[in-house]
Amino acid sequence: MPLLTLPTWEIARPAHALTEAHVAIRALAPLDAARMSLPQAAELARAYRATRNALHTVLGCDGFALSFSWSWTPFGDGIGEPAPEWEGAVLHVFGRGPSERTKPVRAMALPTRERPTPLPAGEESRLAKRLESVLATIETSAPFTPTISAADPAECDGCLPEVERDQELWRAQGVRVLRPRDPLVEANVLVLPLRHVASVGSLRPDEIVSYAARLHEVRVDFGRRFRSTGLSCFVNDGARAGQTTPHAHVHVVGRSREEPANPFEILGRRIGIRAQG
Repeated sequence: MPLLTLPTWEIARPAHALTEAHVAIRALAPLDAARMSLPQAAELARAYRATRNALHTVLGCDGFALSFSWSWTPFGDGIGEPAPEWEGAVLHVFGRGPSERTKPVRAMALPTRERPTPLPAGEESRLAKRLESVLATIETSAPFTPTISAADPAECDGCLPEVERDQELWRAQGVRVLRPRDPLVEANVLVLPLRHVASVGSLRPDEIVSYAARLHEVRVDFGRRFRSTGLSCFVNDGARAGQTTPHAHVHVVGRSREEPANPFEILGRRIGIRAQG
């Protein structure tokens, strides 16, 4: 259900929402993410901040998990990812709060055919109307920024000198690509801004444009080295969402139908979640 339509992006409630606080931001036209424009990036940032604010106002969410794909559509059981509903670029936002009924990671650990509907029809309709009402006031509503432990750049995991020495693969236009200290799979990197910024909601449009270009480079690199055909990406925004490093970053894994293991099943085992068949 559309909640707010902007010139190039739409904020919508997915027909197959995974949690009470699941909202999608989708591109209204084919998006060349490798060459995203500054206006498109600025509007995406505005849409994300508005979504975050609406989920905080309506449901008390104070942390946010984000999921998106690049040249990739979940297949099989679809474990670890939202079911595809739209063509083109889609950013799934999951609000996290103290009273959440379902954790998004637990919902996505189930095969798509077994995922429960988070709300009865009547509650779903009322929630959508409340979100739509708040989103209609985005120009005047007070912005919300999730909390994350502050850190001096000299002590930040994303800014330490040894990060460049030991983990950095390449950088360009204010954004760097890192090898994680403990990768899930071989095709796994982190993408983060050089500027010390805690939340992805605080990224500048030029940084978002560079992010998109770096993800395109990762896609090409993973295809060459690991025969990946696409990417799955996720972000934790705020302490409630599990962000522990006070530096905005995107987790990126390469995907293909020939992959030996679903990286999200590996992640689930690491954090103690088992998919129920």
